Amino acid sequence: MKTASSSSSVSAEAAELPLGLSWSGFKAARRRLNGSFEKGDAAGSAHTLVGPAPIKYSRWLSQAVGGSVWLKLECLHEGGSFKLRGATHALLAHRDRHHGRLPLRVYTASGGNHGLGVAIAAQRLGVPCTIVLPTNTPQHRCKVIASYGAEVKLIGDVWDSANAEAVRMASEAKDALYIHPFAETDVILGQGTIAMELLEQMNVDNVVASVGGGGLMSGIASCYRVKGDTQTKFYAVETEGADWFYQSSEAGQLVTLPTITSIAKTLGAKSSTPEVYQILSRNVERALRVSDKEAVEALVSFLDREKLLVEPAAACVVAAVLKNPDLFAGKSTVLIVCGSNTTLDEVSLWRQQFNIAADPTTKTTP
Repeated sequence: MKTASSSSSVSAEAAELPLGLSWSGFKAARRRLNGSFEKGDAAGSAHTLVGPAPIKYSRWLSQAVGGSVWLKLECLHEGGSFKLRGATHALLAHRDRHHGRLPLRVYTASGGNHGLGVAIAAQRLGVPCTIVLPTNTPQHRCKVIASYGAEVKLIGDVWDSANAEAVRMASEAKDALYIHPFAETDVILGQGTIAMELLEQMNVDNVVASVGGGGLMSGIASCYRVKGDTQTKFYAVETEGADWFYQSSEAGQLVTLPTITSIAKTLGAKSSTPEVYQILSRNVERALRVSDKEAVEALVSFLDREKLLVEPAAACVVAAVLKNPDLFAGKSTVLIVCGSNTTLDEVSLWRQQFNIAADPTTKTTP
């Protein structure tokens, strides 16, 4: 079995960053993701593997905080999240390290956006894949992943059990690749291509993103730093009950949560690796935390104002900005809208659970 990791040599430009992250690595990731694949549509046309996500100005959020707020819409990728970047790059980097040969099969464990991202990437590149999911994964999620040709296996009642099985299966298979959801170099490099796009699109004072396992924020912050940008501030957002980084920041050391209680299941990592924690603790200006209710209120407001349905893991970033306007007043801020994998039924249940009848911001924001 091989894991998705890049070359063991660490460039001088990334000497202080764990995992060998470097500007040259991010550039290579961008080049790989800009490649094409045959979509198999009627025209037989070629499509970019992972193109840039659009960025748009948010008038209502800008007015709410007294600054300039922009939205990086990662939720508009196929599969509904940024995870397609890291998954695709892990497969392409493996191919380049093995003289153009892709693995015979790819394995991962995730009932969230990573599993879907791997399934889509594997289908596009013609690689069979197995996604191991906990037995409590919603049926609709299993069906969506399987619709991309993935073999879906239900093992254990928590991610740790499913992941152990995915690792075991990959280790016993010939020429297989296991892709970790957030803690491998190739995955982080792929997520960091978001920062390369931002660096080209605009100058910003702040970048705000949610933290699950930390691969997204690690990639973005590291890309800015190895480019030589030491001024941009990064704010990491979590929900209560899925807040290992917030608690780790308070404790001054890596903390593991006993369980995940938040409705933001795609933030459902109980902890991360020492390397990811080191990147975050060195580069994040401040860890922010919001309640599930605040995240759902922001979700409802975002749907009403931006006409986009996003998941709590994305809406929590909006909630954090609305909750802490002084941090962003007079500044230019980009919010990473990381995913849209939720359903109207789920939103209806959450609105009932938290007694949210209408857009909570209508009383204060025109």
